[in-house]
Amino acid sequence: MTCQVVLVTGAAGGIGAATARLLAERGSDIVLVDRDASALESVSAAVAAAGARALVRAADVTDEHAVAAAFAAAYEQFDRVDGLVNSAATMISTPLIDTTVAEWNSVLSVNITGTFLACREFVRRLRATGRPGAIVNLSSISGSVALPNQAAYCASKGAVAQLSRQIAVEQAPHGIRCNVVSPGSVATDQLATYLAAQPDPAAARTDLYAAHPIGRIGEADEIAAGIAFLLGADAGFVTGADLAMDGGYTSV
Repeated sequence: MTCQVVLVTGAAGGIGAATARLLAERGSDIVLVDRDASALESVSAAVAAAGARALVRAADVTDEHAVAAAFAAAYEQFDRVDGLVNSAATMISTPLIDTTVAEWNSVLSVNITGTFLACREFVRRLRATGRPGAIVNLSSISGSVALPNQAAYCASKGAVAQLSRQIAVEQAPHGIRCNVVSPGSVATDQLATYLAAQPDPAAARTDLYAAHPIGRIGEADEIAAGIAFLLGADAGFVTGADLAMDGGYTSV
């Protein structure tokens, strides 16, 4: 594992938590960042059980001072952060004409502004020390295909993918790689909430499975494996890539 210390946002559950556990098992110390400090405790315990060190930081990724403080704490404890995984995200399922400005701003604030703030702080600190590093940002199939009732989410995830390409090109001369993982539907609490909000949740779930040519939805551990690859030495020549982990969804 190239990255000795990895900061993971949205680490309290889903893909973020799965990524933290897998990276710990592969030898990385983990900085766990999420708004839900209590939920981070179980993830922290899993990291410790894997023999790695964990630093828990309750922080809102939309707050630039909180993001900067999380990195400062990480440097104080570990003297470095080599890898960054931006997994923090939120979504709504609302028709465009019913989407309020507050809902729009809330989704974009977490999904794209939060990603920007963490990437900016990460890059600033690496550039100051001259160390290389790797970023993996979580986009989505919603970043490349249009889905009903997901105007804000689709816009935010498309922006994450484009921001990541820009970072990859701008920071490549400084030894900083930036890549994207774009999952299809994954068995997480966020997906469960989305399905529960549908008029017919059972039918929505059936349709979701059918939309993925592989015949099922993904598991958080599978996405974590893709993230770990992009952070690692085997991906040393990979930057600006968008790894679709969607069971064939975007190939139809």
